[in-house]
Amino acid sequence: MLPSALAPKLAALLAQQGTTDVLINGHREVWLQKANGQMQLVESPFESEQELAKIVRDSIAQAGRHLDQSNPFADVSIDGVRVHAALASACTSKTTVSMRVHAKRAFALDQLCDLGAITESQLDFLREIIDAKENFVISGSTGSGKTTLLRAMMAECSPDRIIAIEDVAEINLDSGHFVSLQTRQANIEGKGEIGLERLVRESLRMRPDRLVIGEVRGPEFLVMLQALNTGHGGAGVTIHANSLQDVSSRMQSIGRAGGWSAADVSDAARSAFRWVMHMKNRNLQAIGQFVLGADSKLAVIPRDV
Repeated sequence: MLPSALAPKLAALLAQQGTTDVLINGHREVWLQKANGQMQLVESPFESEQELAKIVRDSIAQAGRHLDQSNPFADVSIDGVRVHAALASACTSKTTVSMRVHAKRAFALDQLCDLGAITESQLDFLREIIDAKENFVISGSTGSGKTTLLRAMMAECSPDRIIAIEDVAEINLDSGHFVSLQTRQANIEGKGEIGLERLVRESLRMRPDRLVIGEVRGPEFLVMLQALNTGHGGAGVTIHANSLQDVSSRMQSIGRAGGWSAADVSDAARSAFRWVMHMKNRNLQAIGQFVLGADSKLAVIPRDV
């Protein structure tokens, strides 16, 4: 079945067999990525830039957000499809669209093990982390499987009240105790914006058993560090990083942007999080433990699991 809230021409591109991603670079250039990773240039169904822009604006509006010259970017989830759009503006000469099909179903940890994404020993270790309510970070690049693993780990905690904070709702646990908080962009008058930092603060007043942030990259990370150092356990976040060892430097860069010293970030992160898992090509590549080195800098020691 085609995604009902998407325009027919966008839905038809996604419906082509084996397609996982659609990349539109202006009305003349359309690429499809298949499940095997291959990119394929296909004939564009769009007749003009004006038509493409209208289709994109209408589709984004279906998700309750808007595109215009003052706000030319949007990132939304529409019927199981992650859609990022950039309207032709001062930032780009062409309207561009990136669409990714979410997994048809949410995988449990044992199913990820059956698929080879995690090993049996990793499965047992992840469950120990969950049962002990230890806080953790999942790192990796875009599309590496970070959210898939985070969702699977949190699905093991169905009796708990889980509050997830995201720019675009993707975790979507099937649990009566699951609450999803999503950021909101400013309206056409430039008012009403609600960011991740505000949502993290609000979530702390909602009696969470576990906190989840889909991706930390700014001030919300520092608020999360403060929260986790006041007794909140069982939390999970994802972060973009190239390797297990790069996670600490990524955290440091976020901290510096927020005015924190390297020592403050190191102390707070080591106290807040115990474990980091690195995903690559949708497989759990490594697990490590946060430590403070001899120079009091945050580091990650790989764990043989």
